[in-house]
Amino acid sequence: MRRIRRWRWTGMLAVLLAVSFVLLGCRTGKEQADAAPRPTEEQLASLRLLNETAAEMYQKVMRGDLEGGRVGMQQISDQVTQLGSFEGVATVEGMNALTEAIVQAKRALASVQGNVGAAQIAAAKVRLATDALTHPSQPMWLQYYSLLQEDVELLERSAAEGNKASLRQGASRLDQHYAIVRPSLLISRSLEDVTRMDSLNTFISNQSDAEDPFKNIENVILPLRQTIDRLFMKKETTAYLPIAEPRNPIIWTLAFGSAIIAALTFAGWRLAQKEDSTPLGGPGQGV
Repeated sequence: MRRIRRWRWTGMLAVLLAVSFVLLGCRTGKEQADAAPRPTEEQLASLRLLNETAAEMYQKVMRGDLEGGRVGMQQISDQVTQLGSFEGVATVEGMNALTEAIVQAKRALASVQGNVGAAQIAAAKVRLATDALTHPSQPMWLQYYSLLQEDVELLERSAAEGNKASLRQGASRLDQHYAIVRPSLLISRSLEDVTRMDSLNTFISNQSDAEDPFKNIENVILPLRQTIDRLFMKKETTAYLPIAEPRNPIIWTLAFGSAIIAALTFAGWRLAQKEDSTPLGGPGQGV
């Protein structure tokens, strides 16, 4: 009878501890979400205006109207300055990337040579970055996934065939396409993931000019695909999943709770086994 009561108390304690962990995890996650800064209504209105101005500027540049693009880019620069505080809008790295893209676009549009192609690339960077601020869930830069995948496939095929000219073309295309979306990535994704992509892109660019680059390029194709997939959230790449800060605290909480239940259940079983081997009357007493 005592053994049954002990089992009951052990089971009840295990369940209570598990439920406590789950509730604590849910509360912690909710508190973290509530504590995250959010843009004010005034900021949201300013972002919408900024995005509309960037869309108009981009259309003008794509039509070859560089003068209209210059006017639009100056308006964008003024509007970003008027945003004031960036808290709740983007990280420091993200806003620095946007302002740097604006500076580069203004230089490209002010160029005496009037390189339309360079101006269009610079305008695209700004357009995608402002859209990333306004549409964090479904930004336009996600459309570049297929282009980057084609670049990776060209690199992989060129390395396998030992075609150096094609390899250089693939590296150049990857560098150009990645440069267009990089400001948006710094707005939408973690600095760690973008830095990883920076390193891979730089390595490939350097290796494309090496004497024998093919083996080294082949070796980075897999981590390159994984990094691109992670940035574009196409699938989970477990090789890069953080351990210290799990993405789903509730699942980890349940895991901890299950571990506690298992430990307590085992302890209860050991205690019951010990009682089975000991006379109920205790040592030195008869049955």
